Amino acid sequence: MKNLSKKLTAALLAIPFVGLAQVIPSPNVPLTGVRSLDDISRILVTLVNWVTGLFFVAAILFLFYAAYLYLGAAGDPEKLKQAKDQLIYSVIAITVALLAGSVRFIVENILR
Repeated sequence: MKNLSKKLTAALLAIPFVGLAQVIPSPNVPLTGVRSLDDISRILVTLVNWVTGLFFVAAILFLFYAAYLYLGAAGDPEKLKQAKDQLIYSVIAITVALLAGSVRFIVENILR
């Protein structure tokens, strides 16, 4: 029984490899990958857009965290200072996120 379970496990683990053993390119499916400098540019633009979006979302979450700290301070001067500092940092992060998204357009206009 033990030997059968080992063979069955090996067979189940090998199924994906058998299914993906041969890839036949179809004429209707476009080939992917980097073929020119335009492809690299497109990939970099997509990456920058994703990172900028994630950075902006993180900055907004820090803004909410600053509001949470401010509401939870209950008049404690030390906690109020921490909340104000967090608010300043989150506003700076939002500003940096907005600038990071526009740097690509600024550089493109300068280089044209």
